[in-house]
This record gives sequence, C-alpha cells and structure tokens, in this order.
Amino acid sequence: MTEDEKQLLQILKERSFKRGTFRLASGDTSDYYIDGRMTAVHSTGAYLIGEVLYALTKDLAFEAIGGMEVGAVPLTTATVISFYQHGRDMEGFWVRDAAKVHGTQKLVEGNLKPGMRVVVVDDVITKGTSTVKAVHEVRAHGCEVVMVTALLDRLAGAEQLFKEHQIPAYKPVFTIRDLGVGTI
Repeated sequence: MTEDEKQLLQILKERSFKRGTFRLASGDTSDYYIDGRMTAVHSTGAYLIGEVLYALTKDLAFEAIGGMEVGAVPLTTATVISFYQHGRDMEGFWVRDAAKVHGTQKLVEGNLKPGMRVVVVDDVITKGTSTVKAVHEVRAHGCEVVMVTALLDRLAGAEQLFKEHQIPAYKPVFTIRDLGVGTI
C-alpha cells in the first residue's frame, strides 16, 4: 500500500465509515455504512482520491473518467485535476439517473465522443447495479469501457456482475476488509 493509499484509508475510516443499522441503496440492511462523499468533499481526501485514482489508472490507454451522479462527480473532478498536475489531459463525465427535462436533456454529461476509451468510477460499490447502469449508458454513447474502479468495494457481488456484463477489468482501491469489517 502506498503512502497516499494509507492516508486515504485513514481518512475514509475517520470521515466515511459508520457503525449502526442502515438501509442501503440496494435495499439491503447493513450494520455499517460507508459514505465516500464525506471523504471526497474534504480537501485532503479529495487530493488523495485524485492521486490514488491517477496512480491506479495512469498506465491505461483511455481518454475520460466518470460514473453515476452523485458519487462519481467529486471523484471525477479530483482525478482529472491530478491528471492535469501530472501533465496529461483527461476528460471527465458523469451519468445522470434521469435526463434533465430542460437544456440539452443529456443523460451523459461531459465531452464524451463516440470511440473514446473510458474508466468508470464510483465511491462505494455494493452489488454494482448503478455502476453497470453507468457502463451501459457510456457504451450506448459509443464509448468503450476499459476498466471499472471504486474507492471501496463492499464485496457483495459486484465483481461477478461486472464479469457478466463483459467489463474487461475491475480494480477497487479498497475493500471492506481494509476497514476491518468481517475481521473484528
């Protein structure tokens, strides 16, 4: 684990990880909750997210990174800033849950063009259904998904779902095991 990953994990533990009883977006209940946004909207957390996602993806051939609103928006922003700081242009995008009824009425926001290779990112992945929705919308836009990543995987079946949807690579930064879930 790199120093940036160690620091990011500590911030996730302090700001994003909660014990209790929670209903998840998947409909399941859990005795813990991870709100990645609490880390993503913090200055140090945002910086580290950008650097960690940059390090994870810098050797891939791709032109854009993004995912489902709202979770992917701050991650995308942090990552494209890190790419800029490392001397590489990178497009960001996000997929809306539903198209706006005004303006351009787009479902995919950003400067994606057909044929672009993209990475899809999320803050926390449980079963992976919302991430698969983002993948389908990006593919419908004419882009090729080269990888899916997340700050944290709850290890609840997403990896298998991604294989079923022919996602070529999946690499989360952390899993719930890194937070000590299931080991304490």
